Amino acid sequence: MIKKLQIDRIEGKLAVMTDDDEGIFNIPADFFGENAVEGNIFEVVFENGKPVRATFLSEETEAGRRKIKELMAKLRKKK
Repeated sequence: MIKKLQIDRIEGKLAVMTDDDEGIFNIPADFFGENAVEGNIFEVVFENGKPVRATFLSEETEAGRRKIKELMAKLRKKK
């Protein structure tokens, strides 16, 4: 199974991740190495319910960050 997951937060040694269906996945943060940063998006391959491989999706992560910055700027202008 392949899932696209985003790191919502780091709690201790776990990366708490979410998918588009609002599912929650707790995966050891060290599985993602230096890319274990809140907001980063990964394609994670699971076998027998366990993560075996992850690919950091840098372009999607940056696009998501730009979108959030744009939304925040719009909200600030409304005040």
